[in-house]
Amino acid sequence: MTMKSITEKEFYTHNIVKLEGASLFGEEVEWFEEAEFNLLGLILKDKIDKDWVYVILAKQSNSEYRAIEVEASIQTKTNAINKIKNKFKELVSTGEFREVLYKGEYLSIEKANILITDIDQEVKKFLKLHPEKLYDLSPRKFEELVASILEDFGYDVTLTQATRDGGSDIIARVKSSITSFLILVECKRYSPDRKVDVGIIRKVAGVHSLKQPSKSIIVTTSTFTKDAIKEAYSLNEKIDLKDYEDLKKWLIKY
Repeated sequence: MTMKSITEKEFYTHNIVKLEGASLFGEEVEWFEEAEFNLLGLILKDKIDKDWVYVILAKQSNSEYRAIEVEASIQTKTNAINKIKNKFKELVSTGEFREVLYKGEYLSIEKANILITDIDQEVKKFLKLHPEKLYDLSPRKFEELVASILEDFGYDVTLTQATRDGGSDIIARVKSSITSFLILVECKRYSPDRKVDVGIIRKVAGVHSLKQPSKSIIVTTSTFTKDAIKEAYSLNEKIDLKDYEDLKKWLIKY
């Protein structure tokens, strides 16, 4: 490994996705490069807690460098430098450069879940490139993602409480000077091998009958069983079904 210390000017000659909010979070003090494996490193001093942070960035297929590893609350600068060097060695030895996005808050992709504090445009851009990571979202974050996409499509969106009993995950409205439409959305963040069955269709149909929206939509990261599709079709277009392929089409705009 050939990690070396570089100047701030050298660091920013690379095509780096701006770490928005980083200047508020900390002061940059050290910069590193591992040219052979296209890795960059950054040491910051926390302006509030006065401790230290390191950030490691990796070059993506579009030639941009994005943050992939972050550690905060390091007590000394020396420890921060030692930690970033060890992490560089680990990344190079394993070859596991896991993509992570940074925007205001740190977003990290762990082995099981994506830990996301907010659904923003960067998250949606990332999922456009890596739609398979939809399966790593928690069910609640998936609901937030769908709500955010619908909002971008021009809907007035209300995300219902996570602890609700029955009802719908998302209430979406379209209003104009002529009329308005109410849409109820049920989200199912299922694994690829778990299809949405006819029971879910009937449950949503019951809510639809009670609340009488203009349309109900079921959105899933999986697909629907044949019986589910048949049941939805029999309801005279009251319920729309959106699966993994539809989600990918929605994400194309980002």
